[in-house]
Amino acid sequence: MKVLFVCSGNVSRSYLAEMLLRHEVETGTLSNISVSSAGLFAFPGNRPDPHMVEYLQKRGIEPEHHEARQMSREDIDWADLILVMEKEQKKIIEDRWPEAEGRVELLGRFSSGGPIVDDIVDPFGMSSYHYRLSQAQIAFAIESLVKRVLTG
Repeated sequence: MKVLFVCSGNVSRSYLAEMLLRHEVETGTLSNISVSSAGLFAFPGNRPDPHMVEYLQKRGIEPEHHEARQMSREDIDWADLILVMEKEQKKIIEDRWPEAEGRVELLGRFSSGGPIVDDIVDPFGMSSYHYRLSQAQIAFAIESLVKRVLTG
């Protein structure tokens, strides 16, 4: 399965989700999973948000070299599952690439536990509280994704 994480411009959330899932693959929890990330309005070449890099390091995950890139048609063709952070991102992708419909899901769906799905908070330019909230939402969603979907 090929999983693509997408967020808006600063790609810090999709990068964090990619790295957390990649860690699950590398530690042997999962197999036959490829992971990538992109931004709908990313500035190509931007580095990951230092707050997200620090979070990964605190979890014992060594961040890989990463540069932001914009989502493309090739990503749509490549991905089996496209996980977005916000409802609006799902709409943008499905409007731009109608063939992606049915493969685009909100990452928050895996942590909601019910019919109401929250967006993953975008902490960019916000307080440390917002970063911690976003990181917790993403980490919990990845744990749930691994348990409920990717491991059968």
